[in-house]
Amino acid sequence: MPNAVSLRWILSLLLGMFLSSSAFAQPQGPQPWWPTQPQPLPFLHPLFADDMVLQRDIAAPIWGWAKPGDKIAVQVDGQPAGQPAVAGNDGRWTTKIGPFVAGGPHEIVVEGGGRSAKLTNVLFGDVWLCTGQSNMNWPVRLANHAEDEVKQANVPEIRSFTVSFYSSLVPMKLPPPAKWEICTPEFARNFTAVGYFFARQIHATQKIPIGIIHSSAGATAAEAWVSGEALRREMPHDFPERFAELDKLIAVGGPNFDHFRELEKWTATVDPVSAEKKYISDPQLKTDDWLDISVPKPWEEAGLEPLKEFDGLVWFRHEIDVPESWKGEDLSLVLSVINDVDIVWLNGELIGSTQLPGIRRYLVDRRHVRPGKNVLVAAILNHKGPGGFCSAPANMALHSVVSPGDRRLKLAGTWKVKPAVAITDLKRPFPTPQVSHYKMISSLSNGMIEPLTPFAIKGALWYQGEANGPFWLQYRRLLPTLIADWRKRFEVGEFPFLIVSLANLNALQTKPVEPGWAEIRESQWRTVRRVPNTGLAMTIDIGDPKDIHPRNKQEVGRRLSLVARHLVYGEKDLVYSGPEFTETQIEPTKADKIRLYFKHIHGGLTIKPGDEKLTGFVIAGADKNFVFADAVIEGDTIVVSSPEVPLPKYVRYGWAWNPLVNLYNKEGLPAITFRTDE
Repeated sequence: MPNAVSLRWILSLLLGMFLSSSAFAQPQGPQPWWPTQPQPLPFLHPLFADDMVLQRDIAAPIWGWAKPGDKIAVQVDGQPAGQPAVAGNDGRWTTKIGPFVAGGPHEIVVEGGGRSAKLTNVLFGDVWLCTGQSNMNWPVRLANHAEDEVKQANVPEIRSFTVSFYSSLVPMKLPPPAKWEICTPEFARNFTAVGYFFARQIHATQKIPIGIIHSSAGATAAEAWVSGEALRREMPHDFPERFAELDKLIAVGGPNFDHFRELEKWTATVDPVSAEKKYISDPQLKTDDWLDISVPKPWEEAGLEPLKEFDGLVWFRHEIDVPESWKGEDLSLVLSVINDVDIVWLNGELIGSTQLPGIRRYLVDRRHVRPGKNVLVAAILNHKGPGGFCSAPANMALHSVVSPGDRRLKLAGTWKVKPAVAITDLKRPFPTPQVSHYKMISSLSNGMIEPLTPFAIKGALWYQGEANGPFWLQYRRLLPTLIADWRKRFEVGEFPFLIVSLANLNALQTKPVEPGWAEIRESQWRTVRRVPNTGLAMTIDIGDPKDIHPRNKQEVGRRLSLVARHLVYGEKDLVYSGPEFTETQIEPTKADKIRLYFKHIHGGLTIKPGDEKLTGFVIAGADKNFVFADAVIEGDTIVVSSPEVPLPKYVRYGWAWNPLVNLYNKEGLPAITFRTDE
């Protein structure tokens, strides 16, 4: 009968196989993270904004979009920076500026093609990409001593750019909407805890600004973060069914699939009269055959006979008088709780669409607003139950983004309404955006990494592996593939890649060898040994046996910072790693003992304070029948033996979910778990 740990491992294996199957390639129904507004390609990529940190000491790329042939020039503090760029046939322009030394604040001005952008409070420093799954996503406000940490998080030279979750079938040009945030209690509470505590250490020791680009998502597998190109080239035989599923999904819409254009095609197809009479765009539309309706109120309760028991597509129109003083401003449109699905236009321009019931908040680009009469149109599709605008009048407004409290137009009142097509008569399904399941291969690479490239970074922090636990052997090739892929795409050479070795979890070890995360930790360690300019932060002693999300992110960040300070910042004498196994020797005069050698001993090998003897070592002969071993520190080595194994050949240390480990160096860093039979 398997024990509890074995059962957990079996369930984990089955779950991993289940979630990695092609059945989960496409979400089953609308998701909260589906796109709600069209994103036109901007003059400047959103990474380049006020309060940003730009990588110091290199020629850093800067890019955006303009009309083909437009010439774009960049100035830093009033002086030309980099060569002028020319927008290509696809509108994209790019140039490089710098190198600049660490410091600031600076002002960057970008001009060309009749457009300009001014970026203020820009710092030059080191930018670290922080990514992985939920333990990287874990915020400061949920870490140890959260209240005090948040209060003290006032470090203006640390800034964070957080990428929201987006799983895409094809590479995206823009990330989900985000902005740079300065490290103050208001914003830092939601920073990645590991990234923030790392940044705090590096800022304090190196005295330079630090930027964090945080792009992570809980429960995600590593293959979701690797580009399709790299996976197909380096691991063509690992995911054949999932490649086939991906290709099938992409073929439905093609790489140039435009979800929002499909929405407009959908309304024109299911209700041809709306297209013929230009419900969306005609400001002079005759609405004699439309009804008056009080908004907000479910249409079934409006007292209008055609809508009393109607489920389906309904059109709404309303005129808004925008004051002259709002000219040239971005506005915010709030449209109550809508049941179930809406498509909204202003002056014929599609503003947004949401496929889940809830309150609507859309940003209205200044280009779509004009002083005076503006026409707001909403097509609402309700499947059953109350339909239309369903919350309080206060939740219906158009207001200034700059000063929402002082400048606000109320939208509650009498609107025009026209029922169109009953739900039973709709022959074409509502369009689905080109998205995928969060474990789909390449999906997060497409949606959350590709849109960031080739922004100049100093290095990357990686806290992931839990989701790949059952597939540790594959992970040996997968993680190096990811590293090479990212290094190619960010175009800054073999940048430092620092890995968090998974923490201890589950019940304390009771058998010499237990299944669990030992193998995935080994795959992480092997990656660091084989891939140049990589480092490992061991966390085997700071996990929470009852929680996959240990709260001590401060120590994780500190240990990562030690690795960075040695590997990246030149502190060669700094103790940055615990003891690392290097080789074994069968004692020449005592064949029943094995001597283990280590590096990163520094002040010497030691046992965790309070413990009387070394634990966590197991030993076996050629039959690999492991038993718990006696282990003794002798100088800079450890001698391992057991009376049950007269001719020992192999040793393992820490081979379990939550192993009995207590070997450190005298600087307090834990030994890396290992086995000699690999």
